[in-house]
Amino acid sequence: MTAFRPQKDIQKIIQRYLAGKATADEIRFVEEYYKYLGKEEGHLDNADEIQELEKANFVAIQAKIASSKKYRVLPFYKYVSAAAVLILLTVGLYFFLSKNSNTVPVPLTKIENLDVLPGTDKAILTLADGSKVILDEKTAENISDKHGVKISKTKDGQLIYTVLNTDAVSSSEKISLNTIQTPKGGQYQVVLPDGTKVWLNAASSLKYPEVFVGNQRTVELTGEAYFEVTKNKTKPFHVKSENQDVEVIGTHFNINGYLDDQTIKTTLLEGSVRVCNASAVKILKPGEQAIAGFAKNSMINISSDVDTNDEIAWKNGLFQFNDADLKIILNQLERWYDIKIDYSSIPKKRYNGMVPRKSRLSEVLRMLEKTGNIQFELLEGRQLKVISQKK
Repeated sequence: MTAFRPQKDIQKIIQRYLAGKATADEIRFVEEYYKYLGKEEGHLDNADEIQELEKANFVAIQAKIASSKKYRVLPFYKYVSAAAVLILLTVGLYFFLSKNSNTVPVPLTKIENLDVLPGTDKAILTLADGSKVILDEKTAENISDKHGVKISKTKDGQLIYTVLNTDAVSSSEKISLNTIQTPKGGQYQVVLPDGTKVWLNAASSLKYPEVFVGNQRTVELTGEAYFEVTKNKTKPFHVKSENQDVEVIGTHFNINGYLDDQTIKTTLLEGSVRVCNASAVKILKPGEQAIAGFAKNSMINISSDVDTNDEIAWKNGLFQFNDADLKIILNQLERWYDIKIDYSSIPKKRYNGMVPRKSRLSEVLRMLEKTGNIQFELLEGRQLKVISQKK
């Protein structure tokens, strides 16, 4: 089955379906989704403004399916919001087995005995004096105002640094370093003192000064983070990770450096970055990705065949996969749901799909099970057993 790039391809699939040129898989996708909407119409009452094209698409789909008398036709007001749902894939959770599969996508059914809540905005902040602050919804908004810098948090999971006294900062003899660390099942956003925004994914950490002094801005990353760096031509921004240094002036990029993924990937969305390690130096252009191992002498390979939406889907609240290896998918689930996975029996399969990260674990697992290749069993201690199904 072709790997779908959701924001680009869903509209094309609909148009091919309406024109009678869709493949068998694409026909099943549209019609099974419509069938799902028919069963779940109670969830479609909060319609927003929908573009006329989207309305027209669903009217046409309604008429086409009604003519085949496969499914009952819903009143338009019951599914008008579903037009955007189908096109944007914000609801309707499907996984597709990639390539050489005739599996029909099946709508979500809750599995009562496999239910783990998704991750939340939570982290631990370690201040320069070694004291630790738990960052969650119960934490007070004002955390510290020492060294001429105010540290505060917002209710929606942001840690903000504000320079109050530049004289106090510049006269300080020692740079005060802070570290924010997200556990499994956690994520957090940091606004650094220069205005740079950092989204920190689960099981990750970022070390940084309370204020940037000198002729460069340097932070240290483990795990994964998305950066929107404030431009400053006289003070470049450096992200140091395992045997790698990424230098920027002002740009948007994502670094994925989880050790269990075995590679470090730097994906550029805007601007320009320089990626270097002990053996190579590469310059990235928007839409490119640098891929390297963790060894000091590892080669840096550049790929322009990358979907940036996939790489930053986590930051936008999604799991999104295009022809992804099952182990990579399970690694993400393990970090986000804070579970332990037995990898000894996983099949060597690749998958396409999109699921909101706010979904319960049971919802994601059921989608994977519907491919017919695997089953899951959740044991005590949040341990997940993967059972490969032979055909």
